[in-house]
Amino acid sequence: MDIRSGPDAIGVAKDSGLARFSLNFYYGLLGGTALAILLLVPLFKNNYVTYVITNMLFFAYLGQAWNIMCGYTGQLSFGHATFFGIGAYASSLLYVRLGITPWLGMFVGGSLAFMAGAGLGGVAFRYGVRGVFFALVTLTTAELFRLLALFLESFTGGAEGILLPWKGHNPLMFSFGVKEKYLYYYTVLVMMLGCTLLAYWIKRIRFGFYLAAIRENEDAAETLGIDGVKFKIIAIGISAFLTALGGTFYVQLYQHFEPEEVFGPMRSFEIIFPVILGGGGNVMGPPIGAFVLQFFEEVTRAIMPAHLHGFHRILYGILLVTMIMYLPAGLVSLIENWKDRMVSKHGIRTEG
Repeated sequence: MDIRSGPDAIGVAKDSGLARFSLNFYYGLLGGTALAILLLVPLFKNNYVTYVITNMLFFAYLGQAWNIMCGYTGQLSFGHATFFGIGAYASSLLYVRLGITPWLGMFVGGSLAFMAGAGLGGVAFRYGVRGVFFALVTLTTAELFRLLALFLESFTGGAEGILLPWKGHNPLMFSFGVKEKYLYYYTVLVMMLGCTLLAYWIKRIRFGFYLAAIRENEDAAETLGIDGVKFKIIAIGISAFLTALGGTFYVQLYQHFEPEEVFGPMRSFEIIFPVILGGGGNVMGPPIGAFVLQFFEEVTRAIMPAHLHGFHRILYGILLVTMIMYLPAGLVSLIENWKDRMVSKHGIRTEG
């Protein structure tokens, strides 16, 4: 083992510190540049580009919400559409039937989703449901809510869904005019940044360390006194709340939705895909995955001939399968590996 001392140790420590400072500086510079670009996008007056990046931000937000539960705890949910749909229906019904602004309704929906998530987690986790079995439970729950929305036609609108009344440009009612559509962009940008900062904060506090321990080995974590059931319930509640807020934003953006659109399995998978590509359990995974996926989808849709309409979805699936097979930790693992090599290159090495 080579242990350096004296001037050599001081020199190596300085190199290591400079390496970390350089990496943090470049990360900060890159993040600041990206944020500046995102803030300026609507100023270019290109509706198509604004729409595409709005979708990128939206799926980055949903992916981050899913990541807080599933990426941090190692559980797998195929039913986050449940919470998305609860948020969509709660805010819309309050708006249509009682005239309550969706700005308030979205938090009512979020609270209902929190209770639904905590209730689902409370039952499943206390009976030791994990892994693929928990994924099936969540998938079944989303399907149950979809069927309820279809069955309770007089209340939910049934298969026709809900059409929000157009009231012109009215920011207090979460309604923006045609010329003010860019406000939806800034709304989802704030949501995505807020969710990402929350995920970053959770990862760095004791609660986040507990979730990481549960993800790595739940049985071992419990022997150390960590209440796995309790912390997983809190995690799924937070994730459900955030996902429901995304449901409200979606219906305000498009003004109409149907049960299949918000409770269907495809909605759950669209929430998961950015995390699979970007990398679960990492704060930057969902944003990176969402931006790459949306860019890939738009490019393939543009270059595909008209008679191959929909073929881009096949390429989309091939990309995801390839990522799962050859880069299971996601694109962010490439950045992490490069960062580790940079630090170890200038750090203290031990051999033995």
